[in-house]
Amino acid sequence: MRVARTFTIDIDIVQQLRRKVNQSETVNRALRKYMSDDDGFNLSDVPIFQLLATLQSRFDQFDAEYSLIQTLIAMCKPS
Repeated sequence: MRVARTFTIDIDIVQQLRRKVNQSETVNRALRKYMSDDDGFNLSDVPIFQLLATLQSRFDQFDAEYSLIQTLIAMCKPS
């Protein structure tokens, strides 16, 4: 069941929410995440590009792993 409520939020949040297709679902997911007991780090929240770049920084540029990750980064770039 859903209930309509009115809350006061910052104008910059309102502007960001306007770009979302389902604003209620976005707010609902954000609040569930905020209020959950799990305050730990969640790797799934990190963008793939950032994960790959961080992993790539662990290798020397002449290593095979570095080249492989470079290829993955190129494949992940938006068209």
